[in-house]
Amino acid sequence: MKKRGKFITLLICICALAALTLPLAGCSLFNYGDKEDEVALATPIKIEYKMYNVIKGDIKREFTGVCKVESLGAVKHSYRSAGFPLEGYAVRTGQTVKKGDVLASLKVDAILGEIEAIELRLETEVMNDWVETELRKEKAWLENQVKQKDLIATVDGTVTYINTKYTIGKDHLNDNVEAGEVLVVVDPQEMSNAQGIMYVDSSIAKKYTLGLNSDVVLTTASDSSGQKKSFDAKVVGASNTVYWDTDTVTYYIDLSNAPAEVKVGDRLSVRFEEDNQAIGVVKIPVSALYTFEGRHYVYVLDSQGLRRECYVEVGISDDTFVEIKSGLEVGQQVVMY
Repeated sequence: MKKRGKFITLLICICALAALTLPLAGCSLFNYGDKEDEVALATPIKIEYKMYNVIKGDIKREFTGVCKVESLGAVKHSYRSAGFPLEGYAVRTGQTVKKGDVLASLKVDAILGEIEAIELRLETEVMNDWVETELRKEKAWLENQVKQKDLIATVDGTVTYINTKYTIGKDHLNDNVEAGEVLVVVDPQEMSNAQGIMYVDSSIAKKYTLGLNSDVVLTTASDSSGQKKSFDAKVVGASNTVYWDTDTVTYYIDLSNAPAEVKVGDRLSVRFEEDNQAIGVVKIPVSALYTFEGRHYVYVLDSQGLRRECYVEVGISDDTFVEIKSGLEVGQQVVMY
């Protein structure tokens, strides 16, 4: 009985010791190596954090882009080539056309080559249902381009712009093709302000308040003397459609204040600055801010050098900094990664 009692006592001691060591291991008081034969470190390694001093400054939300001059004094009806080389033009600049007239024709051989490439992939490659569906959609679209290879005028008007850089290359895929309109027809019955067009990535369009009547500043390219000219303009419209192939949104810009040397086909630099700028505010880098379940926080170090969360209220941000409305003061330090 005495031996049995000693065994029970020893078992109780072992269990008690295990109960004490498990929490200590969770607090990292014991050193563990990645491999069983590694020797534990004699002293813990102190984590060195990269810190950032909270500062006060300005946050100016600004977007820059490129605007292509579409028209100067009348509505322009643009026609595209679907990204394929042309067989040839049926009109010339200055020519009067009627609705239904053929303006240009696509080079069908180039499109047929794309169709054959897709058919080969469908026959030889193992792919998931989504990829196969997308390929079949693209094939159907290309086949429709073959059937409707002619670019047809949709209005009566005058041809004022032909993209002379849109040339037929040696290969069926022409790397020299310039993106944009192949040609433009003016409808003299629909006069309007001069207009330009800008394509903006959908992610940027969602971020900035670039919309109807937004003020923008346009700048011309350098002339022969190296001078540039800037003028004020407004956004007069925007497309609600996001184009799946380019993931862009289209904006239309009034060019009635453009200098006399600006012509159709030119590209102008665009600068848009939002009105709701944050001037003289507490700010930190965007990379130092975290979000969980709708709440924003940063990491700071306490008096013992341990990292802890600090919840903050944020304001506007640009691509680099975010405004901190409350939770931090100038001079504090936040952990950076």
